[in-house]
Parts: sequence; C-alpha cells; structure tokens
Amino acid sequence: MGDWTPDGKTRVTGEEIVAGLREIGLQAGDLVQVHSALSAFGYVEGGPDAVVDALLEVLGPEGTLMVPTFNHGSVEVFDVATSPSVSGKITEAVRARPGAHRSVHPTHPYAAIGPLAEWLTDGHLETGTFDWESPLGKLTQRDGLILMLGAGFNSNTIVHIAEVKFGVRCIGVREHPRRVRMPDGTIIEAWGARWRNGKCQVEWEPIESEMRAREMIRDGRIGDARPMLMRARDAFDVTYELCQKICPTCEVRPIEVE
Repeated sequence: MGDWTPDGKTRVTGEEIVAGLREIGLQAGDLVQVHSALSAFGYVEGGPDAVVDALLEVLGPEGTLMVPTFNHGSVEVFDVATSPSVSGKITEAVRARPGAHRSVHPTHPYAAIGPLAEWLTDGHLETGTFDWESPLGKLTQRDGLILMLGAGFNSNTIVHIAEVKFGVRCIGVREHPRRVRMPDGTIIEAWGARWRNGKCQVEWEPIESEMRAREMIRDGRIGDARPMLMRARDAFDVTYELCQKICPTCEVRPIEVE
C-alpha cells in the first residue's frame, strides 16, 4: 500500500481490503457487525460498494454481515424502505443492496446480508432499541464479532446491550415516543430510548483499556484505517463488569422528553 492520489490520499483497492480483513482474522462463515468510516481508509477505489464487496467476499455465502443504519430520530416518521442511514456511506451501501434485510425501529435500525440476516433483524420494533433480543443482542448471543473498520471504539454500540441488560438508570428504555410507517403504509406509534443527560463513566476508554489489557482486541491496518476486531461477548462482558462497579453510585439519569 504505497500509492497516493493527486490530493495526497492513500489509494486503497478492493483486493487490499480483502487481504487486510483476512489478516486481522475475519473468516468465511463469520457473523460480524461492522462500524465503519469510509474516509478513514484514504481513497477507496470503487467507493463504499467496494468495501461491502470485500466484506462479503471474505465472509462467503455462509457468513452474515450486519451494520447499523441508524437515523437517531432525524426523520419524523421512520420508513424501513426509504429512510437513509446516517451511520456512514458503507452502511447506506449495505442498506441499498438487493437481498439486504433491515430491522423496523424508529431510531436504531440495523441492516444485514447473509443466512442469519432475517433472523437478526426480525422483531426489533417489539423488543426495543438495545434489548437482549434486538439485532445486536442476538449477535452477542450467537457469539458474533464486532469489527471497527475505520471507526473508533466510541462507535461500539455493543456496550449499550450490556448497559441495558444490567439495568442502568441513565437510559430510559422504551420511553421516547416516535412514529414508524409500516410496509402497508399505515403509521403507528413506536418507542425509542431516552438517553442520558450527562457523561457516562463506563464508556469508552475504560472498556477499551480493559479489553486491551486482556488481549481481547486484534488490530490491523488497511490503507490509513486502523481496524479492530473483537468478540461481541467479550465487549459485553467487560462492559457489564464495569457497570457492576460504577453504575450503582452514578447519579446520571435520562434526559427529559417533552
């Protein structure tokens, strides 16, 4: 990887992405959720679709790729078919792929491709944002992987599964009224989460530091990006342990919603 574009960006090919993913430990048949930032690579030939192609090539037909396609409440009425992802260009490319499944959730939907895609994304509206039976909770149950592909550890939403499972008092589960347009065109009332009104003492550096101390994170390099690969269960367990130590005395509470 030594080629540059005229504006000084590192040029990255699809073949180099495939090689980098395999080098960090991603394998055929894996179940993985990817948090990504296209700009972190430099200049990717083929854009976000080249990254998606590389991920699917490495995972193979037996593997499953899942990405966050969040909108964070940026749309008044969420539509599973048309509401775009604000979680980056790579996630929007996954959402738009033929055969991709997307969960129905007003603020934090996921999209997935592969044999487990439909199972992962089913029932999200009923279970809640970061419930144990949400897409990310299911991935944790199946011992899936988390790949930070150019995104920093502070994008690692798996920690919220552990926080909600523990029962933190700073997240109001199913307390923020939202609206969703169903496939038949009807609009129904739905619920999102009320988020915390102050700084979390668990996120993010304490979790990453503890995981690195236990050698739970594998690091790599693709272009200028510094990917990190880890087991979802490892991140969940470390977060849950920190919640046990820190959260009982924490005074942060959910924001007020009008």
